[in-house]
Amino acid sequence: MGRKKKKVAESPEEPLNTVQSMEPITSHLSPSNKETIMVTLHGATHLPTCKDGSEPWPYVVVKTTSEDTKNQNAKAVTSVTSEPTTAPIWGDTVKVELQAEDAGREDVILKVVDNKKKEELLSYQIPIKYLRVFHPYHFELVKAAQSGKAEEATAKTHLYATVVRKGSFFPRYIGSNHTALEVFLRGVNEPLVNNRDPMVVIARVVPNYNDFKVNQIKQDEASVGLPITRLSFPNPSMMRFDVPRGSQNGCPQLSKPGGPPELPSWNQSFLFQGRDGATNFSEDTALVLEYYSSTSMKGGEPWTLSKPLGVSVLPLKSRLYRKMLAGKGLSGLRVERLPITDTKLKTINGEAPTVDISFQLLSSENPENFLTPNNSQVLPILDPKILDEKLGTIRESWSKATVSSTMESSTSTAQEAEEEPQSPKMPHEMELNNYRRAMQKMAEDILSLRKQTSMLEAENRMLRSQLTQEEGEEEQDNSNAQKLVSMKQKLVLSELDMKKLRDKVQYLQNELIRKNDREKELLLLHQAQQPQATLLKRYQDKLQKMKALEETVRHQEKVIERMERVLEDKLRDWREPLLNRPQGKPPMAFPVLPASGLPLGTAGEPLPADLYSALLAENSRLRAELEKNRHQPAPIILQQQALPDLLASTSDKFSLLAKLERAQSRILSLESQLEDSARRWGREKQDLATRLQEQEYGLGHPSNSIITDLPNSLAHTKDHRRPLKLDPLMPSSDTKLNKPSNSQPESWLI
Repeated sequence: MGRKKKKVAESPEEPLNTVQSMEPITSHLSPSNKETIMVTLHGATHLPTCKDGSEPWPYVVVKTTSEDTKNQNAKAVTSVTSEPTTAPIWGDTVKVELQAEDAGREDVILKVVDNKKKEELLSYQIPIKYLRVFHPYHFELVKAAQSGKAEEATAKTHLYATVVRKGSFFPRYIGSNHTALEVFLRGVNEPLVNNRDPMVVIARVVPNYNDFKVNQIKQDEASVGLPITRLSFPNPSMMRFDVPRGSQNGCPQLSKPGGPPELPSWNQSFLFQGRDGATNFSEDTALVLEYYSSTSMKGGEPWTLSKPLGVSVLPLKSRLYRKMLAGKGLSGLRVERLPITDTKLKTINGEAPTVDISFQLLSSENPENFLTPNNSQVLPILDPKILDEKLGTIRESWSKATVSSTMESSTSTAQEAEEEPQSPKMPHEMELNNYRRAMQKMAEDILSLRKQTSMLEAENRMLRSQLTQEEGEEEQDNSNAQKLVSMKQKLVLSELDMKKLRDKVQYLQNELIRKNDREKELLLLHQAQQPQATLLKRYQDKLQKMKALEETVRHQEKVIERMERVLEDKLRDWREPLLNRPQGKPPMAFPVLPASGLPLGTAGEPLPADLYSALLAENSRLRAELEKNRHQPAPIILQQQALPDLLASTSDKFSLLAKLERAQSRILSLESQLEDSARRWGREKQDLATRLQEQEYGLGHPSNSIITDLPNSLAHTKDHRRPLKLDPLMPSSDTKLNKPSNSQPESWLI
């Protein structure tokens, strides 16, 4: 099977063999009521070939699902590689904007397209609702291995990208006066002599720099280089987008490559929002800048940065925080010549290189002034040595200055004594003068010593008074220290409780998301089951109608049995001879049955056999139909889907209803014929009895009149008693049989 590839209309913004120039981003916020998805496409490995087997000229198209559904041309398109390759490197940053209320329903789609044939090589779909705002995600996008040649080819592909979801304002955390910390990196100050490639910078704020160094020594994956999050498509796990509350290694951010190699320059701003920002100023927190060669991002395993070219560390102490707030205008500082340590890079002067950085605290949720190359120059300059000064070094410098001044005064006095001119005097006078000079010197020394003694006594008294005050203050300080310790303990407990509450809130939010997804699934399932429930109810109604038809058939069977009994009684009356009638009853005019079993007329001749045979045949046919309906198996519902086969043919149902109506009408007509025949036979019987009595008494007509009338009456009776062929009775849910007539067999024998 060949690989199916779509044709796309988007084209890269830059022509072939060019690199798209990206301007530095000066704003970290999206427009009002909108959200921005920033996607930096680093590169890919093992891209699938084109449909004809040739190597592609790949570029990446980024768009939302709504834009893809409407077939809109995407504006977020990277550059094309300079030559056909299956391992491209782009390094371009593109963005897509969407409405803030649509972020929960939209996905961002990354399509890798061949520039020559406009074929879609592969695509990835990332849900925007899983991305945390302002958090940099470094993704490795892969396809899950499936059956098929096309799926096996795409399963080897790895696409590397950094995705950041930006909102229109910075969220403010409880207990924090600031929303974010912005760091602006300018570049290296002095030209380098041993650097051959552009450099990239990984910036991060670590809560404890000592622990971070220990993790680097242990070769922890999260602390070495750029940690990569692996997403497996088409169904990435939601847990892969989760961000921990606190991280020992911070949230690293990657810069664009800085060039030229001899004097790298970036002019890029990094934003540390939330716990990585303004709330982490302490004695152990530090800003760490790691410098890597951009060539280390190429090769068989790209973006696995192992060993940096150098590291710059800026301690973010509380003293630095107070100094930032002490300035006017922007709450920021500028550090010039921050050294790059642990490096082999050398400048022209043979010294280690330095960089210039600026940083500021953002207090507003929607700030307007971000750091740029121009406004970062007006910030106050911070000497990096001030961060290492302590009180002991200050006292040491003061004591050294005092000792050096005393030594200088003594040496100047000795030099003055040596420079005095010596006049030629007598030895005695010279000795006397020396003695006087020594006595004068001693007197001056005694006076100076007395003055120093008085000064020292005054100073001692002052120190004693200060000592007494300090002792009282120390006692008070001890109590304050105890209170401070207890307050710190309470603060630690409250922080632990706060952390537990935050973790619980995060857990509840995740549970709420899962519950909402489950509720949506149940609603969809309920909506899908509604038509099935309606169909099941319809079939249940049909089954109830079938039961009603069975009841109707049983009722018809009872009616037919009663009719059979009436006919049997009638035939039994025909079979009895007229002479066997009990005395006192007039003779009947009905025919009797001879030995052959067929009914006879009044003259003694047997009636035609079709009347009796027709009745017997009709009764046997009706019994067979009833027996067939009685033994017909009831429908068994095995599954809900098997119900439509029960009454699949509507034409059979209509034919059965028509037959049932014909049978009912035929039964009603037969009942009415039986009533009319009974009345007519009763009148003929009475007439014959009257004629016989008249003949006995000699009052009636001649005897041949009876004989002449009998054939007509019998023939007339024969015509009316001949049964018609009935149609078989079948069940129906829409027609019910009427009850049989209230006329009883006794009414025929009147």
